Amino acid sequence: MDTAQPRHLHIVSHKKVVLAFILAAFFIIAVGALWLMRNSPLFPAASTTNQVDLLSSGWDHVPGVTPASDGLHVTYLGRAIVQQDGSPGLDNPSINLYGTHLHTTKDFTLSAALKDVNGGASLRLYAEAPIVQDEFRVEPKGLDITIENSVVTVARWDGYKNQKLLQQKPTNTTSYPIGSQKNLTLTFEHTGNQLAILSDDKELTTLPYSNYFNQEMWFGVSALDPGDTWTLASLSASSNAGGVSTINTQQTTKVKQTNPDSFQTLAKKKRSDFLIGAAVALTPSVADEKYRDLVYGGNFGMITTENVLKWQFVHPQPQVYDFKEADALVDIARKNGLHVQGHTLVFGEANPKWVQELPTTSQADKDAVKQVMIDHITKTVTHFGDRIMAWDVVNEPLAEDVSDSNILRNHKWHTAMGESYIATALSAAHTANPKAKLYINDFGLEADGERWDAMLALVKKLKAQNVPLDGIGFESHVYEAGDEIDPTVLRQHIQALSKLGVSSHVSEMDVHSDDGSATQAKQYADVLSACINEPSCTSWATWGVTDRYDIFEADSGKLKYGQDFLWDARSNPTPAVAEIQKTLKE
Repeated sequence: MDTAQPRHLHIVSHKKVVLAFILAAFFIIAVGALWLMRNSPLFPAASTTNQVDLLSSGWDHVPGVTPASDGLHVTYLGRAIVQQDGSPGLDNPSINLYGTHLHTTKDFTLSAALKDVNGGASLRLYAEAPIVQDEFRVEPKGLDITIENSVVTVARWDGYKNQKLLQQKPTNTTSYPIGSQKNLTLTFEHTGNQLAILSDDKELTTLPYSNYFNQEMWFGVSALDPGDTWTLASLSASSNAGGVSTINTQQTTKVKQTNPDSFQTLAKKKRSDFLIGAAVALTPSVADEKYRDLVYGGNFGMITTENVLKWQFVHPQPQVYDFKEADALVDIARKNGLHVQGHTLVFGEANPKWVQELPTTSQADKDAVKQVMIDHITKTVTHFGDRIMAWDVVNEPLAEDVSDSNILRNHKWHTAMGESYIATALSAAHTANPKAKLYINDFGLEADGERWDAMLALVKKLKAQNVPLDGIGFESHVYEAGDEIDPTVLRQHIQALSKLGVSSHVSEMDVHSDDGSATQAKQYADVLSACINEPSCTSWATWGVTDRYDIFEADSGKLKYGQDFLWDARSNPTPAVAEIQKTLKE
């Protein structure tokens, strides 16, 4: 048998061999080229870096900061927290709460370009947002980098720990001389558990990263002294391994309301015009998801601006107003459909040093103090307009211990104007916004006695003078055993005001738990019941939400936590929550 193959089959076979050879050659060349691209300095590796611009948005609500096309313009505010006795307390530098902060899961590099530094500049990096009260500020872990007199200073904060509340200070401060301070770039390189800090590529120090940060980094900027200014031209983070992103709290504070047993939902069914409220702070509203859900998820129909509108926060210098943090809190409330009670326009406490030092020797001095008060009220009420439905115009005007010879507190406003400061303040607020509801707010009005008699007499006098007064706030603090509120007496006082054409609201309720949670729950429910069943009592509000922020200074000077609010420190409901729900369902 002839087994020879046709000639054309040999040709095809040879073509296949040649084609296979060519494909193999191309494959080898491609692999080699890829190796060269990955390993040769002539062919740099393709970048896997993700980079985020931290200045692109979210800086509109930082006190002392003006966003511009060339960066953030930072000016001196000098905000400081005043102690209850009026003495200077802790500095209150600005932090970007209602805006952008950084979230990281991998190694990263943070770069900050400062320019036109005139005087002193501070860039603060926080592990979390600080807790700010009206009398103190609790500093978290973090770093404060200041530039002044051609020196960079790194101050390390390792958290509050066992320091006394009003004596908090950095655990370590180190200074490094530099050249010109007008323009410089600060770089923070996080590798493993190390954080290297560089100024214009010159390493200043290396620190253990976990001593100061976790996965979040919040930013604060401020100028150090009067007249100081500077610009943060850029702020960005990058990582070759990925894992860096920004969080904009403006986009996370809209809460879906789904709980049918939430307080305001139940209250609306019982009395459609009645509001359940709480004194609310900005920091937990943006930084604590559980707190945010409790406040804005249906339990409350209104908030009271706990501390953010007090004079020391919005009017820190004679001609300087800054409403940015207050604007942020009001914006969060309104985007969630909550009304706002502004607290407070005139108070003997929480005033900055410059107000305390206003002279009252001559009549001209007293007239100047009066004008300062009127200007503050006018500016503040006008700024918010219809965004704030009601104001605690005068807070706690009655003396601590009322007697026939000692009725009103003798503070700056009373010294300058006497009793007339109250009518002047109410009239100024009404002129600034005739539609707003105006209140006087005070404690100890729930019981019969000299305090209640003094307030009732004051209301009668103001109404006789046609002073614009809409309501009285019963603070309803229950601080200790034996201090309980009798709901029958409270209703009688609400009715007495109603006969004068004046409404009421429970404005700041909190209840000690020394007698046990059942007693605490009953007090909350009894006072709510007394208020909601009187048509002239328009709202019931607590002075706080969770015990995580029920903070005060103990006699030792250290931080102490109370157990006075409706949710505990882990945001779990106390028995008072169920008791309130029961009251609202009746």
